[in-house]
Amino acid sequence: MTTNECFLVTGGLGCIGAETTKWLLRHTTGKIIVCGRDVNSQRVDRVFHDVDTRNLKVAAVDITNQELLTNTIEEEGISHVIHLAALQTPDCNQHRDLGMQINLGGTQNLIEAMKSHRSQIKRFVFASSIAVYGPRAFYPEARVRVDASPHPVNVYGAWKLAGENITRIFSEETGIDSISLRPGVLFGPGRDAGLTSTPTTALKSVALGLPYEIPFQNSQDYLYAPDVGAAFGHATTEPFTGYAAFTLPSHTVDTSHFVSAITEAAEAIGIASQCNVTVGQQTVPFICDLEYETFHKAFPHVPHTQLNFAVQATLRTFQQQSEKGWLRTEMIH
Repeated sequence: MTTNECFLVTGGLGCIGAETTKWLLRHTTGKIIVCGRDVNSQRVDRVFHDVDTRNLKVAAVDITNQELLTNTIEEEGISHVIHLAALQTPDCNQHRDLGMQINLGGTQNLIEAMKSHRSQIKRFVFASSIAVYGPRAFYPEARVRVDASPHPVNVYGAWKLAGENITRIFSEETGIDSISLRPGVLFGPGRDAGLTSTPTTALKSVALGLPYEIPFQNSQDYLYAPDVGAAFGHATTEPFTGYAAFTLPSHTVDTSHFVSAITEAAEAIGIASQCNVTVGQQTVPFICDLEYETFHKAFPHVPHTQLNFAVQATLRTFQQQSEKGWLRTEMIH
């Protein structure tokens, strides 16, 4: 797959953003503009150390600055926009005004910037979340359909749902094909923030030989970060018309099952003695058992890596990062 288009990735140094950018660099010939509030050259080098970055430009662009967004779209000739910049659940709960400015206000700023150059925008992909749904008990079905009634349990989910709606309105007003994607519990390289980041922290702890307890025990829909990056890449570059919201391919398992996968991975790569992961008694409010067939039908070539393989690949990556000094004990919290 090749293209000569220009992609803007907001929040491109975050977990999904980095994997999406890597996918674009590997599968297109287009220019990629990654923007973020905190652009640190050392961080950029580490995030993209394993890809050819000749088509990559990283810029300090705050999503709350509409004028700067507008200028960036114009000056860089942006044709495709992937919007991932957002505060995670804990920060949204603790700093609600800032969370609203970034998660909702920032999305509207970006939409207005795109509208001012609508003739050059071909696709908009908005990163929503399964947090738009209610608790699992709210839905009696064995599998929860993508069009099940939303019922956000916190402000993060409420702002993501609002973001979906203004994305849909943007598409209807401009005719620009737009998609909202709803990831579940991400794990893998780059995941270091959010309410459900602890399974990834457990993998980092094993790589460092530290004991760790994942605080929640209930089932979740787990997604491997590189798969999610590929999902955003396919949704941005493959044929699609109109507007739709999708949940993404996942593995629905409880925490003890995920810990078993970690144990098997540690044994497979010869560090079983470093594996000391336990499970707490808490629960998290997010839904699980979500269907994803509508997404798979729309974008059938997106990878869905088997859980044990994905866990093992993640642990190997963290082991390598530990050996390089990129992952250290003081980073575990």
